[in-house]
Amino acid sequence: MWEVGLWIDSLTVKDKELYFNYQVYNQAIVVPETIDAIRALTGVEKDAIASINKTNDSMGIIQGDIFRHLFK
Repeated sequence: MWEVGLWIDSLTVKDKELYFNYQVYNQAIVVPETIDAIRALTGVEKDAIASINKTNDSMGIIQGDIFRHLFK
């Protein structure tokens, strides 16, 4: 599981501060970057943005502000 698990029940807002707990599989943090690094080192992909987009597409990673989905 590469996603960050964030539950609405774990969110607390006090004044202008947001507090939350989340869970993430430790290897999830480095797997996408490792794939991009392998592409760069082997010369398979010379454009970093293209490599990142390729990795994100293949792994289903959605970039953006996760909080906009929580507070519609």
